[in-house]
Amino acid sequence: MCRVMESINYNRPHRSIIRCKAKMRLLQIADECFEAIDDALLKELATTLFHSNQCQMLYQQCQSKQDAKSADTQLVSELVEAYQRISKRQSDPMVSRLNALL
Repeated sequence: MCRVMESINYNRPHRSIIRCKAKMRLLQIADECFEAIDDALLKELATTLFHSNQCQMLYQQCQSKQDAKSADTQLVSELVEAYQRISKRQSDPMVSRLNALL
């Protein structure tokens, strides 16, 4: 009897899962601060992150399911941190004025 080993591709992030986990974490934080989540901003940040060289290199190094899970967790954290930084800056009066000029 011959067993065929199925090759698993750990080199691609599960983008929708990562974005969903980031949104869930942001909703937990937002619940404490009574803030709404800007889905368009989150999606744009996720798209930028997934197309980055850093993301591609991170997943190319994955050799196991655990490595891929760790990479997913790292991307969720980076996405949440980027979202929070940008959200905080949006309330800055100078940023609001610059955005109005655009």
